[in-house]
Amino acid sequence: MKYALYLLSAVFSVLSVTSCISDEDFPTPAGATFRLSADTIDFDTVITHTASATRSLTIYNDNSDGLSITSVTIEGEDATQFLANVDGASFNGREASVNDQSSMVNGQSTIDCRGKDSLIAFLQFNAKDIDQDDAALCEASLVLTLANGKRQSIVLQGYSLDAIELRGKVYKSDATLAAARPYVVYDSLVVAEGVTLTLAAGTTLLMRPEAYIEVRGTLIADGTLQQPVTIRGHRLDDMFKHQPYDRIDNQWQGITFTTSSYGNRLSYCDIHSSNYGVVCDSSDVSKLKLTIENSILHNAKQDCLTLTSTQAFIGNTQISNAEGNCVTIQGGDQQFIHCTIASFNPFTAMRGNALVFSNTIDNHPCPLQRLDIINSIVTGYASDEIFGERSEDEGVPFNFTFRNSLLCTPEISDEPQSSINNVWEEPKDSITRARNFVPFDLQAIYFDFSLRDDSKARGLGDPGITNLYYPLDRLGRKRTPTADAGCYQYQDQD
Repeated sequence: MKYALYLLSAVFSVLSVTSCISDEDFPTPAGATFRLSADTIDFDTVITHTASATRSLTIYNDNSDGLSITSVTIEGEDATQFLANVDGASFNGREASVNDQSSMVNGQSTIDCRGKDSLIAFLQFNAKDIDQDDAALCEASLVLTLANGKRQSIVLQGYSLDAIELRGKVYKSDATLAAARPYVVYDSLVVAEGVTLTLAAGTTLLMRPEAYIEVRGTLIADGTLQQPVTIRGHRLDDMFKHQPYDRIDNQWQGITFTTSSYGNRLSYCDIHSSNYGVVCDSSDVSKLKLTIENSILHNAKQDCLTLTSTQAFIGNTQISNAEGNCVTIQGGDQQFIHCTIASFNPFTAMRGNALVFSNTIDNHPCPLQRLDIINSIVTGYASDEIFGERSEDEGVPFNFTFRNSLLCTPEISDEPQSSINNVWEEPKDSITRARNFVPFDLQAIYFDFSLRDDSKARGLGDPGITNLYYPLDRLGRKRTPTADAGCYQYQDQD
């Protein structure tokens, strides 16, 4: 706690507005007060043993006369969980220190503000242990006492959430993680070869920046629509107003299924804001390595999903917004049915493609036995979001099929057997790319890939495939009377 206080003081004393001049008069007339930029500072939810992002408060003196603050306190039962720095002076609960430039009035140290000037306060919340499953409200008041006796208070509030800490965890025997409290993974979570780790419905893994998951055995994530399995960064609060840390990529590392890993299943999972997303290392293509259904892979610094010489089945799933490629495939045997693969990453104009596939790795053959894209959407900001690279050795298998899908790429005409009943997006079209979806909220970095009523994906799906695999969309809604491409069925807004 003291370390955090000193750090806050060191960082923000440089930035603070210091208006204290010893030879200036600060009469602080009777009844005069400050105007505050907020009456409540909300720190959102913070995992215990973690400090919140810093919030600021502006203290305006609209009076012509200077005003002096003779006392700053943090009051209330939870006062010691909050830190404040007011014009360079740091306060922790009821303990206070005032910076050396403060003047003296009636023998007291003061923080002074000229007329028509302002001060800045910086505030932070350090969540304590609460020993319960649900988040608990912590509340205190920052109280400014003026030289005229007036007291002005600002409510400070945040929620503490207890979590189970995992550090260097290696599962060497079968185990199940229950959903009562979230788990904070500090560094590595490893599933040993031959071992199965099950994540129960509702389980949340909060990953710190260095944290990653390495699966040498098997990972089963058994989420449901009502209780998904969530794997995300550990910050639950906002970086800026209306911009949670959770919507920024590179909050943690990613998940790797190594060569020895098979039989993995991710069902109703929400995996987002990672560095390298989900990666499958090269393995025996005759054995199913990974199934992903009814899930979201979103917002990766590199690729969202990388499949190298892998047998995988991906269905009813959203894969979106990588700074690299949304999906990278190098050989193997993969099926994508009723998927939305969308490259609309807002953080860089140098993003990769929605889908890249090849039958070669560094000029070495890597046979693409099968790649089926069926009843799906593959699109993004660029005019061409699909890139296939074929080995110079024509004897290396390069088998792919696009069927009943909306595709942002020039129409395939030289291999008609690889294209069945698709719609090809063209830049000149009025309804294309982002216009297929409800408007994105770019200011809040929020993306909803639900379809607009005029989207070309509507009614595009093959109903036979839909009825066989996914008669319900990712959100459990019926795909009738016609099946839309992608993982979301259009819903009438009336």
